[in-house]
Amino acid sequence: MNKLQALILLIIMLFLPALNSAQEIAGVEHAVSGSNMTVSVTLSIDESQISLIREGLQKEFVFYIDIFRRWSLWPDEFVRGKRISRTIQANSVKGEYKVISSDETAVLEKRFMSFKSMLKWALMVNDVKIDMSGLEDDAPYFIRVTVESIKKKPPQVLGYVFFFVDDKDFKIKKDTDVIIKGSK
Repeated sequence: MNKLQALILLIIMLFLPALNSAQEIAGVEHAVSGSNMTVSVTLSIDESQISLIREGLQKEFVFYIDIFRRWSLWPDEFVRGKRISRTIQANSVKGEYKVISSDETAVLEKRFMSFKSMLKWALMVNDVKIDMSGLEDDAPYFIRVTVESIKKKPPQVLGYVFFFVDDKDFKIKKDTDVIIKGSK
């Protein structure tokens, strides 16, 4: 009985960190206006991630905001989406806080006076416009938001040798309910 209890305890300890993720997509808000949709997303991270950023660790968060079509017999179909990358750089000693935000069309470098305002802006993606023209009528669609935290990349030679090492801190996703029935 002792070996069985130890085995069960070991299995629980292995899977417990995966079940207790402190990062979450706190909110997905959307509005449909004609053939356009605007989506806003808020990411919530745990205190250990915030303290690492405050100490000067550069972090990159990649937001994927995608529209999927729901099928009853087939897997869900990707229709279109946007990718937004936010790189956070904080230097508390100098009092320099900046975020580099990039999407398909533009790169924006924004500087902040405080760490708190920088973190709030970096973890909130507002009013992402997605064109919905050409979507079929009477078809169910939903929004899937995926957020990845990219680790600092190792030197290229080490990346080739250790190709099996994951380069992400975390990857989370959240689906909305069926929200659209075509573009009209």
